[in-house]
Amino acid sequence: MPPKFKRHLNDDDVTGSVKSERRNLLEEDSDEEEDFFLRGPAGPRFGPRNDKIRHVQNQVDEVIDVMQENITKVIERGERLDDLQDKSESLSDNATAFSNRSKQLRRQMWWRGCKMKALVALVAVILLLVIIISKWDLESFDYQELKSELTEVPASSDFEEHPSPSHPATGDTATGCGQLVWVGEPVTFRRAETIAGKYGVWMRDPEPVPPYTRETTWRVDAIGTDIRQVFEYDDSDQFMKGYPSKVHILPWSLESTGAVVYRGSLYFQRRKSRTVAKYDLKTETITVQKDIPSAGYHGQFPYSWGGYTDIDLAVDEMGLWVTYSTDKAKGAIILSKLDPETLEVEQTWKTNIRKQAVANSFMICGTLYTISSYSAPDATVNFSYHTATNTSEPLSIRFENRYGYSSTVDYNPTERKLFAWDNFNMVTYDIRLSRI
Repeated sequence: MPPKFKRHLNDDDVTGSVKSERRNLLEEDSDEEEDFFLRGPAGPRFGPRNDKIRHVQNQVDEVIDVMQENITKVIERGERLDDLQDKSESLSDNATAFSNRSKQLRRQMWWRGCKMKALVALVAVILLLVIIISKWDLESFDYQELKSELTEVPASSDFEEHPSPSHPATGDTATGCGQLVWVGEPVTFRRAETIAGKYGVWMRDPEPVPPYTRETTWRVDAIGTDIRQVFEYDDSDQFMKGYPSKVHILPWSLESTGAVVYRGSLYFQRRKSRTVAKYDLKTETITVQKDIPSAGYHGQFPYSWGGYTDIDLAVDEMGLWVTYSTDKAKGAIILSKLDPETLEVEQTWKTNIRKQAVANSFMICGTLYTISSYSAPDATVNFSYHTATNTSEPLSIRFENRYGYSSTVDYNPTERKLFAWDNFNMVTYDIRLSRI
């Protein structure tokens, strides 16, 4: 196709064209009819018709003016159309650019949404893993409380409880050995600062060796899967203010709240094992370790409150003891006396008290005492087992769980007190013994 050419006419071009056309029509060499119609008759012989010719001439001029005006309007309309076309093309280009930018923005928002969803999913997976790990490995204290409420049952059907005196009987002695007859109200020394102190163990050495004294105090927060820190305080004032003089980091994780300090060493159960270790607090080394034969561990035979308290160490006037159970004993408490130097078992007793049916136990003068409940405010010391006679008897000595969750009860034979950990609180109980 031949190329299209566009010409833009202005008013001067149109006016020139009209005048040229009129000039051609009015040339002197035109014929008589053209001269008559365009210029009128020449000479006076056409006088009567001169007005009509002039009238026709005026009409012709009007037609020419109208045509000129119409042509001008057409030209202006063409210019506006061209301008409108240019604007339309510009708008089309802008619309295309906007569409492209919209698509890019939509893709960016889609990717951003995907990243956000992936991040939320990752956080949810991490939280789920933390929950699963805490359920499987840590066994959180909330779960243990629920488990304890379901498993706390009467200790034995072989005994019938008889009330014991609620106040010291006549002839009680404050020194020497005897039978437990009274437990006083708890005295609070301090409260744990963090959730790790929900339960734990605190203790003093009844037979300290230098550089330690009877005022030196140790504390372990027992919630967690890697319990290694043992806080040491030089005296009671430092302990109550919460300023440890030293923090021991054990080479192995310890299990639960069964640890004791005796003759300058910390005795504890190694986590997820039946191994008992002796840790020298001065040299900060493990000096000896032994397995407790056939002892259940890590949740097989704990006390009723849970906490993996399968193996519980204790100290009294007679020395170092360990309470536990075995599959062969079917959950009954087994009591063994240990050599504190070698951790060899010196002698063993099998009781008829179910370990999972009592909340805690402690030793006084070779006699094992158990507590009925870890949470009841009006709990009792409900049974005793005498190693000297191999006999058990029921008791009903009031024991107050003031804060509703006693996870540790241990006896200190030098101070003649019970040391307990009750729901973040470290407390002591005075006791009275009757004469033998």
